[in-house]
Amino acid sequence: MIDLKFDQSFVYIEGPNGSGKTSILESIYFAATTKSHRTGDESNMIRENQPFMHTKVVTDKSTYDIVLTKEGKRASINKVEKRKLSEFIGDLKVVMFSPEDLELIKGSPGYRRQFIDLELMKLDKSYLQALSQYKQILKQRNALLKRLDKESDLTFLNILGEQLYEVGSFIIDERQTFLDHLNERLKTIYMQFNDVQVEILYKPHVTKENFLKHIKNNQKQDIFYEQTIAGPHKDDFFMTFKSFDAKTHASQGEQRLLVVSLKLALLGYIEDVTKDNVVLLLDDVLSELDKEKQSIFLKGLPKNIQVIMNSAILINEKNIQMIHLKKEE
Repeated sequence: MIDLKFDQSFVYIEGPNGSGKTSILESIYFAATTKSHRTGDESNMIRENQPFMHTKVVTDKSTYDIVLTKEGKRASINKVEKRKLSEFIGDLKVVMFSPEDLELIKGSPGYRRQFIDLELMKLDKSYLQALSQYKQILKQRNALLKRLDKESDLTFLNILGEQLYEVGSFIIDERQTFLDHLNERLKTIYMQFNDVQVEILYKPHVTKENFLKHIKNNQKQDIFYEQTIAGPHKDDFFMTFKSFDAKTHASQGEQRLLVVSLKLALLGYIEDVTKDNVVLLLDDVLSELDKEKQSIFLKGLPKNIQVIMNSAILINEKNIQMIHLKKEE
């Protein structure tokens, strides 16, 4: 067990690889989102030969407890258990950068959709409800498609299609608005590091108009493939660097700065929308940045929020709380 108290707005956790720096940030992130940023198999967060993992975060306003066992999670705020995780997620507001976030540029469309959905779910319960409805209708429609053939009565399929379009069009609009807001902030923030044009481009799998046409006119195609082959469940976005795809035209260091800038843009957007404080978690953010970029980044960090950062690099900054960790035996 480790018990830490953060006395300054800027906390810097320093130590060699294997000392547990990332685990501290992971625990805070887990207490805010009920998810790990590192693994899809959350049971890996439980120490070997231990029955559970418990994270407790105490802020000026609230106390957050989340217990993870092999059977599931139990979460509470101020000792009041939240039966629905949707009632827990988003109360403690955090934005985290980790090396895994480079997958926002290099990874699969599913990874990027997950990023959009998680952030919108934390900000807007109506989006969470719509996304849940969409997944439920999609599952029901795909199951029906597996039982139909070209001669089947398509009445129920058409009803499900209309429902899918109604919810799906809302999701498309919300994703577009969200990325538009991030885009404007991203351009300004990235300019601090590099005088280069960058942009986020939303790539809906189909426009709302074409989605409606598909639902109405392409039932036989869906029946043939036994799945709904068009819709926001296949959306994507990508980031550009000098008007080209950053995946192929930006270096590893430039990609890192681009993702860091995206997270800082997200932080500002959450603050504006919620009028609440946001905790910034930075995992190994200085790696692959030269000394000049490191200095620009550290000086440009927001001064009015809680920043918790870790690195194997020892820095010399004033007015920060330094926590030194040793390698775990």
